[in-house]
Amino acid sequence: MRRRVSGGRTLVVVALSLVAVAALVLAIALLERGSESQENVRTRWSIIEDHAALIRSTPGRRERVLRELQSLGADTIRILARWNEIAPSPESATRPSFDASDPSDYRGFGPYDDLVRRATALGFRILIDLAPDAPRWATAGQPPITPETVNLGPDARAFGEFAAAVARRYSGSFRNLPAVHFFSIWNEPNHELFLKPNARSPELYRELVRAALPAVRENGAPDLQVFAGETAPSERPGAVMGPRRFLRRWLCLDDRFRPVASAPGCGAFERPEIDGFAHHPYGRALRVESNRDVVNLLAIRRLGADLDRAADAGRLPSGLPIYSTEFGFQSNPPDPTVSTTLARQAELSNEKEKQSYGYPRLRSYAQYLLYDDPPRLGATAEEVWSGFQTGLRFVDGRRKPAWEAYRLPITVDPLPEGGVRIWGLVRPRAGTSYVELERLLGEGWVASGDRFATDDQGYFEVSRPILGSYRFRAYDRRGADARLIGTSRSAPPLAETPLAQP
Repeated sequence: MRRRVSGGRTLVVVALSLVAVAALVLAIALLERGSESQENVRTRWSIIEDHAALIRSTPGRRERVLRELQSLGADTIRILARWNEIAPSPESATRPSFDASDPSDYRGFGPYDDLVRRATALGFRILIDLAPDAPRWATAGQPPITPETVNLGPDARAFGEFAAAVARRYSGSFRNLPAVHFFSIWNEPNHELFLKPNARSPELYRELVRAALPAVRENGAPDLQVFAGETAPSERPGAVMGPRRFLRRWLCLDDRFRPVASAPGCGAFERPEIDGFAHHPYGRALRVESNRDVVNLLAIRRLGADLDRAADAGRLPSGLPIYSTEFGFQSNPPDPTVSTTLARQAELSNEKEKQSYGYPRLRSYAQYLLYDDPPRLGATAEEVWSGFQTGLRFVDGRRKPAWEAYRLPITVDPLPEGGVRIWGLVRPRAGTSYVELERLLGEGWVASGDRFATDDQGYFEVSRPILGSYRFRAYDRRGADARLIGTSRSAPPLAETPLAQP
């Protein structure tokens, strides 16, 4: 409401007040803009990981891959800081003589340093996962290292020293290396390949977290965040402990989420003061078995409910966000042992991202691999294709349809009353973009004729009255001089509705 004022002095005071308010608003805006330049505009992360292309690589290729990931719109690089790749004498049964908490005493940081420098310069957010395999001298296994002995009973104290060294190296005050603000602890601790014996994995992981968490906080950047979990999604008796059971046992809770002190290592339980829970929500696209311990994307709310119950029991901070840090779908080709075609891989990746978007507690969407793993030596097809063929490119570099689908996701959902609901994202461009829809008519495309704005994170969701296949063109502005960012895949209406489980 406008207010009439009189008197010269009053007018001057009001004018000065308005100037002060305007200056304050401008200062806040500039501060926010500066903050955005350091931390991308989007609150939902787009994570990509590819260890072979980014760590086991040359500096030139590393730079090319990072620039491609930037053009795709990824904003976060997950780096597995593999303990045995960084530590000295990883195959020795005897611990070498070195200061394990001093980053200068490690010899394997070279490619990691280069990646952190390049990724930071290009504006990526970095998540470092303090990951296995453990060096032979830090485990209870007997030589040689085999699938039966790898990561057997890792030494928690030695892992804490390793965590301290990594955090100190990327604290922002070591040899002009950039600061890393996000860390995570271990990889798939409920999987026997990464932590064994599997039956004792919750107890072993409790000790690893207890050692690493304070080491990272005390030695890293002052404003860093630390996640735990990084759990595999599905129980496999004898090989993978179900993620929900693993969570309860790690936190010394019974099946009803009541604290227990009688289990090994639970007598003096210390609540892990973590900032988020990381998970790998692989799994079936359309169904979740109600009688299995599974947390795929369809059942991700199960994990949220369990985290809340654990918090109510005093075992975790309340309201922990969930981060999907590894995810993807294998494709055929190249892997003949799976049924997912190239087109279906692209379609599924978009459908799952849309489901992820629908659960605000899930703060990220992950793509595991830019390039497929190469075939491996083996006598059977399962052995040859035992790696991951979840990449956006084949191993020889050819793009899959999933490449463009990742860049410009789109889904088309039929509505009960007729028509469709179209969801999409302009990933390559932070902030608002402009979208024009096109509908498939016969063998050609009919443009809608109007260009509408996405939200300030690049997402849009609109309804259209006609059932059919759609795609969109994305632009950087609305006018005739707009630059075309790209064209999405052709998305037919979703044929079958996924059955989500609570």
